[in-house]
Amino acid sequence: MFGISRYLTLDPSKSRLGIRTDLPWHYPLFVVHIYTAVVAIVLAWLQVWPSFRARHPRGHRIVGRVYFFAGVFPSAALAIPDSLLTTSGHDVATALLAMDLCWIITGVAGYRTARRRKYGEHRKWMVRNVAMTTSTVTLRPLNVILVAVGLNYEQAYATATWGAVLGHLLFAEWYLLRPKKKRRGAANPR
Repeated sequence: MFGISRYLTLDPSKSRLGIRTDLPWHYPLFVVHIYTAVVAIVLAWLQVWPSFRARHPRGHRIVGRVYFFAGVFPSAALAIPDSLLTTSGHDVATALLAMDLCWIITGVAGYRTARRRKYGEHRKWMVRNVAMTTSTVTLRPLNVILVAVGLNYEQAYATATWGAVLGHLLFAEWYLLRPKKKRRGAANPR
């Protein structure tokens, strides 16, 4: 999120990632992807916060719709052409497309299970989706570390992307599969 300030000026020369200058619509597309991703990242934590969900179910539903329709869905849709247009090479494009595919699949599955009132399944898909939403937050510092240890930029970026996606998905699955501790007096809202 610290990097969004580069995109507030709408100056393509300040972009952290290479922008295709032969396609004048690439930078605006990229900026909208970033802005909608910020909406998703900011709201992601509120969506999986158990006490907010339990105490404010209506708020959870409203925030969830904003998270999905103003954050995840448009950002993921715009990430596809952004990934294909990257100037960082084929390996990076492949890694970004894999991240995007996981983000779209988990988001659509989460939305569909909520609409079908399968809230246990919805929760699991949304934990996975939040893992994908926040994987980009892990990707940035991991990329810096990999460049610092000697990988060239394209290798570091592709490796950091794969590492963030796999790391976040593995953590989400561990979280979902870990033994549940019984809490005294805890109410199950659904």
